[in-house]
Amino acid sequence: MKKTIIVAGAAGEGINTVEMFIEKILKHSGYSIYSYKNYMSRVRGGYNYSTIVVSSDPVYAIEEQGDIFIALNKEAHELASVQLKEDGLLISEMNHDNVKTILFSKEEMPHEVKGKNAFAMASVGWVLKYFGVTESNLERITNKKWRPEVNASNLAAATWGYEKATLTADFSKEQPERILVNGNQAVALGALSAGLSFYSAYPMAPSTGIMTYLSANEKEMNIIVEQTEDEIAGIMAAVGASSNGVRAMTGTSGGGFALMVETLGFAAVSETPLVVCNVQRPGPATGLPTRTEQADLAFVVTASQGEFARIVLAPLTVEDAFYTTHRAFNLADKYQVPVVILTDQLLADSTQSIPIFDTKSLSNERYLTVEPVEDYKRYDYDAISGGRKYPGIDKETIIMTDSHVHDPYGHVTEDEQATVLLKNKFMKRMDAIRTEAKAPLFHGSEDYETLFISWGSTYGALKEAVDSLIENGEKVALLAFSDVFPLSESIMDPYLSKKPFIINVEGNAMNQFGQILRMETGVRWQASINKYDGRPFTANYIMNEFEVIRNGQSK
Repeated sequence: MKKTIIVAGAAGEGINTVEMFIEKILKHSGYSIYSYKNYMSRVRGGYNYSTIVVSSDPVYAIEEQGDIFIALNKEAHELASVQLKEDGLLISEMNHDNVKTILFSKEEMPHEVKGKNAFAMASVGWVLKYFGVTESNLERITNKKWRPEVNASNLAAATWGYEKATLTADFSKEQPERILVNGNQAVALGALSAGLSFYSAYPMAPSTGIMTYLSANEKEMNIIVEQTEDEIAGIMAAVGASSNGVRAMTGTSGGGFALMVETLGFAAVSETPLVVCNVQRPGPATGLPTRTEQADLAFVVTASQGEFARIVLAPLTVEDAFYTTHRAFNLADKYQVPVVILTDQLLADSTQSIPIFDTKSLSNERYLTVEPVEDYKRYDYDAISGGRKYPGIDKETIIMTDSHVHDPYGHVTEDEQATVLLKNKFMKRMDAIRTEAKAPLFHGSEDYETLFISWGSTYGALKEAVDSLIENGEKVALLAFSDVFPLSESIMDPYLSKKPFIINVEGNAMNQFGQILRMETGVRWQASINKYDGRPFTANYIMNEFEVIRNGQSK
């Protein structure tokens, strides 16, 4: 069983605070949580809302409409009938003609409850009572950064709302111990688990949360976080740190990544390990800064001039973002290549209750050579993977780094044979990387007749759609790719023996991953489900599009 709560209003009216308390306390009470922020590109005003899905079982995607709608202003109140399910409940300071309303009028609030945040906190109290949270848990409605009188006022309002609630939901709550993390935080934590020492970036939504989290924990984690003057400086600083043996990373969104591409090539030709997180948003240019899309893939796969080895990874879930980021550093060091982690605003701004990270299963593979090496060739043409030295590691070793074609010692050269040998080395690296490509995640019926293909964050909504379709008797399954480039030529072979009808599902208009899949494996899809309005996929959207395809209106 699950219920969806929508908290709506203008920026600055407390949406994030209401969401935070509801999520934190319901998670502590044993519920599974999945939430997503839908917000405009402005600091104050506008119409924003957070969607919080509360369930007895793990949740992977939002719903389009809510069971409970908290209206923090008049505009939200008027839109409640559109965003609520037929039997939904509106919590508001005003009555609504078309929706069942839980009325919190200012006139009936006790004097000690009235205040700027009284309605919002009273709504939190009502929701907690509705989900069967014990009253003692209301003590968690505090924030150490707030003044004591503010905390006391909020607690009083929440208690009043709690006592006013008479409806309750019938839920079972037996979830194991979990943590609440959003996608940007998961990337940051994954980097820290890999031994991140240096992070340099210029703030760009929706990637800024990575830097915000790292800088907040900079001293505790003994790392350096540098806010640079622009994205070019951000990636150059990361390359500089990495070339000196430090695990370094930068982050940005599509527009910032566009500025980074020359340095991406510099990292490649200088064989410097580099991890870049590109948190996608709709483009081109400024596009929709606070919305979501999966339209940077083709750009990232071919970014910078020339041909060289690179790795592109796309986490499927918040939990996967942690492990994928950790793996990105090991791959970057092993093959001495740039690794791009492609997330998006959906994943970045989604908060999920997930199992505690299994850090004991992880290992940091640095591939640094510390012992003396006679006649050391930093850029040996035959060294496809493995160890490297860095400047200052010992007194005898000289390391030369340049953006030109170079010989095995790093000396600049225009020799034809050297040029071919260096390019061949890059291509051999690509072949070696292909052998390490993770198989896609399979989920669904073993006797599938329809096979959905997806990559990255689309997995959540598609998984829930596949589960619903199977419940309705459909023979369907999905393949979700987190290693998106390069791919092994045979990676699809285990899934084609049943000759399924293949539907490609992507958050872009041009089926970018579908094109890469065809280029790398020769596999073609028969239909596609696409979404590129800046909003995330939902299970309902996918199921409706699937019905259109089944009725012969192939897209």
